[in-house]
Amino acid sequence: MGRWARAGLLFHPEDPAETLYVVMRGAVRLYRLGSGAREVTLDVHGPGALLGVSALLSGQSQGVYAEAMDDVEALMLGQDALHRLTHAQPALGVTLTEQITRQTRGVQERLSGLVFLEVSQRLALALLNLAEREGGWPETGSLALRDRVSHQDLAHVVGSTRETITKLLGDFRARGLLDLGYRRIILTDREGLQRAARESLR
Repeated sequence: MGRWARAGLLFHPEDPAETLYVVMRGAVRLYRLGSGAREVTLDVHGPGALLGVSALLSGQSQGVYAEAMDDVEALMLGQDALHRLTHAQPALGVTLTEQITRQTRGVQERLSGLVFLEVSQRLALALLNLAEREGGWPETGSLALRDRVSHQDLAHVVGSTRETITKLLGDFRARGLLDLGYRRIILTDREGLQRAARESLR
């Protein structure tokens, strides 16, 4: 089991893809460096996700940075151990394939959202997804997100800038969709967020 603090790197692009990571706790951001060393977020993964799937092949490198967005724990399986497990338990190979398929679909949905949805819609969806990750919305009342989520974290998730996210969170608060505390986001209107996810703010 590996453990990383916030901002720690699980692996670098040039690292050999010799280990499969199964995220047990926390969230991990995958990114590459674009022009001018600008960080381009490819995806964000939470518990249950597989990282370093190139380890299923040989002679590959990781190709991306994997950064802990909070305190992260991940089960680490080397290639030898992975091959032994999949040969001994063929059902595990099926499970791995299903999870990789789900993650690939998630990447496709993220790319589609970047093309077709406004930033405000992507932010509303991200907040609703965070609520689901924490067990869903209570029957009545508001939902205070337990995880520490910074404006920069949200910018990474939705493919925007921290400044834009800060402005949109202020707009959301003015509309009664949420409230903001010290490093805390309290979601106050589920239906309103669902509408904001469907329709761009005007």
